[in-house]
Amino acid sequence: MQRLRDVLGREDLVHLRVILGEHEDPTFSETRRRHRVNQIAMDDTYVAEQARGPFETLSQDDRESLLSDVVWQLTCFVEGSITKGAGDKGILLDYGFKLVRLVQDGKPTFCVVKHD
Repeated sequence: MQRLRDVLGREDLVHLRVILGEHEDPTFSETRRRHRVNQIAMDDTYVAEQARGPFETLSQDDRESLLSDVVWQLTCFVEGSITKGAGDKGILLDYGFKLVRLVQDGKPTFCVVKHD
């Protein structure tokens, strides 16, 4: 498993930062929710080794769409709208991927895996 941010190309990382709101007005007051989503996306979201190749072969538009979906699911988790039951099975994403919730060192982490 590698951190999501570490497997992203330059364009993917730019897109991730845009959807996380990092390119907004620097005087913008960040909400607790946004801060938590950003922290999880950048530090606690991983890509499984078996998913890395398929992720990298997606077109730029498809990778950006998948990243947007991952951030949306992380936002839902932070807001409490994802039930604990979804963690074991994962949340289906587009292009044959899913987002699985794990617990490492007592804190929630997420991993993008390739769905069979």
